Amino acid sequence: MSVPSHVGPYPIRGVIGQGAMGMVYLAHDPVIDRPVAIKTIHRRLLESNDETSVAARFRVEAKAAGRLTHRNIVPVYQFGEDNDNAYIVMEYVAGRNLREYVQPPRKLDVPQVLCVMVQLLDGLHYAHERGIVHRDIKPANLLIADDGRLKITDFGIARTESSNLTRATSIIGSPGYIAPEQYTDREIDRRVDVFSAGVLLYRMLSGTTPFVGTDDAIMYKIVYEAHKPLSEQAKEPALAPFDGVIDRALAKNPAERYASALAMRTALLALATETLPEVLPAHLLLAPVLEDPDATRAAPKAKARDLPATPTTPSPYTPPPTSPSLSPPTIPVTPQQAPATSLPGTSPPSVPAPTGWDATALADIERELAEHVGAVARVLVRRAARGLTSQSDVRHAVAGAIVDFDARERFLARATGPRTHTTTTVAATNFRAATNLGEAPAGAPMRQGDVDKAAAALASSMGPIARIVASRCAAKSTTREQFVAKVLEQLTPSVDARRVQADLWRALG
Repeated sequence: MSVPSHVGPYPIRGVIGQGAMGMVYLAHDPVIDRPVAIKTIHRRLLESNDETSVAARFRVEAKAAGRLTHRNIVPVYQFGEDNDNAYIVMEYVAGRNLREYVQPPRKLDVPQVLCVMVQLLDGLHYAHERGIVHRDIKPANLLIADDGRLKITDFGIARTESSNLTRATSIIGSPGYIAPEQYTDREIDRRVDVFSAGVLLYRMLSGTTPFVGTDDAIMYKIVYEAHKPLSEQAKEPALAPFDGVIDRALAKNPAERYASALAMRTALLALATETLPEVLPAHLLLAPVLEDPDATRAAPKAKARDLPATPTTPSPYTPPPTSPSLSPPTIPVTPQQAPATSLPGTSPPSVPAPTGWDATALADIERELAEHVGAVARVLVRRAARGLTSQSDVRHAVAGAIVDFDARERFLARATGPRTHTTTTVAATNFRAATNLGEAPAGAPMRQGDVDKAAAALASSMGPIARIVASRCAAKSTTREQFVAKVLEQLTPSVDARRVQADLWRALG
């Protein structure tokens, strides 16, 4: 398999891994001037109509992980397509996956195991609180960066509140780590990740998973058979205190499991006999490796491996100079990706001020937005300014990039001067056009559960602030019609109000 010179606008600098569905490359982002990892899937796989296909899950990964910004989660920067592939652009994590740290005879000591677990459970709790369940926690999907920090990757089968691409009844995941309810057509929630975390803890402390055998045998054991106590399996009485934590995490009935990753984290910290390091110590870290792209072209791998995979031939990475001939990638307005201070030694992306604008007129907006989204603020502001005529309009157009509701309101409150009709009345105009009504009429009263239904429907458009918006709008409404109208008033001009309204009414029934 030949290695392309580019994927989309990104020059390829090496191969990180290879799998049946595509490749993972090391590339260079010419806009931000940083290394990135690009996961690809061949276009022929995108033609499948199977809603549980890898192609559909690939799109879900981009959407799900793109909403998450946490130190223990690999951030996704962009989803794109070119002539050959669809691809996800994400942070390049120089390091190895956890599988290589726990492969016999290598084994982590108890404090190091707890260090890994605390980071994992931190990241999972963050994702769960934002309506995302990973569903495939295993060593191969956990990376250890070159600074010792754990990062969760591969949200390709994540289930979001706003997507049915991976249904609760789908048996998707890795044998041995799947919770019983994923096999038995029961509704799933965040506790499936708690179960997988329990399997991982058992694996790191004992050297084996609690359920072994063929896939069918593992399924039967997970659903019907009790696991062997950890201390008995490991033949280490000193591990007996962990038996209770693992027994609860691996409970067959989700109601008997830890209700959250945070609860499991608290239970594990109670067992620590010494201060835990925040990251794995330097002397334990394995050197990151990278395949030489020239060697890959001459002698491709004979066997595909699961993504993300760890290659074998070292090749140092040297960032190339920015190429002026490359078109910058589309940078979506997404939740915070990195603080401005995370890009030392680099200047904000060089994007010229649009026609009719003086760069100094946009500087204040760029500076304020950068406090929330980092160096990408300049790109967002200058692209939003195209076609707009007032600073107030620009401010409203980019406000959707700010996740925190209160921070977003403060950002909007600084708008000065009247907004143009085009942007001032977008939500109201779209609402009236969609309903053919001049004003929202009186109608059906708000009902118990409406906020939960609306928050789920809004998650795809608003991300983690969906529940906050739904709650605040409900508090000011007595009827469902008033509620929907107030929600539409909160939308930024870039959001399709017609679609949001339709989603809300379907959810409210």
